[in-house]
Amino acid sequence: MKKFRLLMFLAVCAPFWGCTVERAQEQVLAEHANGAKKTSIWVYPDGEILKRNEWYTDGIKELEIPYKDGVPHGDFKRWTGFGDVALLGHYKKGLKDGKWTSLFSDKKIEAYRYYENDHPIGDWEGWHYNREKSFEEHYNDDGLAVGVWKKWFDNGALEQEGNCHAKWDPKREIVSAETQGIAYLKRFSKDCRLLEEFTCKNGKLEGPFALYYESYGETVDSANCGSGRVRVSGVLGKGATGKDSALIGAVTYYRADGTPMKQEYWRADGKRDSVWRWFDEQGNVVRECDLKDSGVVYGVCDGDMSKFCAETSYVGEIKGILDSSNLAQSADFKQSIGKFPATVRYFKPGRSLLYEEFWKDGQIAESRSFFPDSLGGGLASEGFWKNGKREGILRNWYKSGVLRDSLTFVNGERVGEQFSYDSTGKLTIHKTEAGKNRPVIMHLLGQ
Repeated sequence: MKKFRLLMFLAVCAPFWGCTVERAQEQVLAEHANGAKKTSIWVYPDGEILKRNEWYTDGIKELEIPYKDGVPHGDFKRWTGFGDVALLGHYKKGLKDGKWTSLFSDKKIEAYRYYENDHPIGDWEGWHYNREKSFEEHYNDDGLAVGVWKKWFDNGALEQEGNCHAKWDPKREIVSAETQGIAYLKRFSKDCRLLEEFTCKNGKLEGPFALYYESYGETVDSANCGSGRVRVSGVLGKGATGKDSALIGAVTYYRADGTPMKQEYWRADGKRDSVWRWFDEQGNVVRECDLKDSGVVYGVCDGDMSKFCAETSYVGEIKGILDSSNLAQSADFKQSIGKFPATVRYFKPGRSLLYEEFWKDGQIAESRSFFPDSLGGGLASEGFWKNGKREGILRNWYKSGVLRDSLTFVNGERVGEQFSYDSTGKLTIHKTEAGKNRPVIMHLLGQ
């Protein structure tokens, strides 16, 4: 009887004697600098990949992707550097498919995202760590963005809202389904005040827009965000190339108290047009110029509308010579204005000097600065330029007219003999330079 049982056992097992169980073996493809494995795959003897793993430097597994027929297929999992699950998902024949869940370290849900054939579908939503809603996005079955998207701060205040999906996030390429009519995009501050408001068409910023001051406006609840005070308003349209949005027509700048500060007009080709105006705090026009074909362009000192800090002889191209000056402070520089040819004149806020630039063939060629008449009205500095960089001699003077420095530049760097003097005209420094980060030769004075 025992012999019979043995024969039966041998008869059953005989077909399997020539077979072995094939097991996948791990192959390390990349290592970290410390020698720890970084990427590994598990492969069967016939070359079929079972899964791919990524590892942190301390040996903790970062992610695991199952494979089938050489492509990701099955449940995907990613961990944090502490070993907590961070992301769960699924691949189908190499493509993202189904529900993908991202998690915080305490296993709270961070976001739900859905895919089909590797493109987004359905309603996406996410939360901040404190469980306040962080975002919601919507996609159709073709993976195109649809509907109004929203984003919130962690205090529950609305951060962003709109259906101008292409401009939602500059770091993402988002394609929208065709939208009927005008789309919009709004951005808010954390205390629920409107900061930016744009209209869009065909994925580009086009139509009216407004920028707002953050520190003004009523504080309201997140369901009804206030609008604050307008800082800039105007219209955006297709630029000359048709690729980018450009200022078109009137653009108005406002002070924080709501009074207009400046009004500009722009053509689609990016050139200034029509009459530009500047206003004082009472709304009165204090300066205007016609820029249809030619004219002088004016700028203002930072935050001070009573002083105009620049004027130029050009509108489109940088060229021409100012034959007179209309600067509000020009009475302080009667001795200086017109002494040399100038294409641009300007003041710098907080500085008492008058600055001039002479441009030739579209590039700066000379630059100077002057002391006011009350300090002698002489040159404060004079330098020369080539290809946008300093070239040749740069001189600086004391108010008394005594030379302070005589420096030599080549291609924007100090090269050659460099001299400095004290207020009495005595040479104090003489050195020879050969450019940036090159050895400097200091000369002993009096030898």
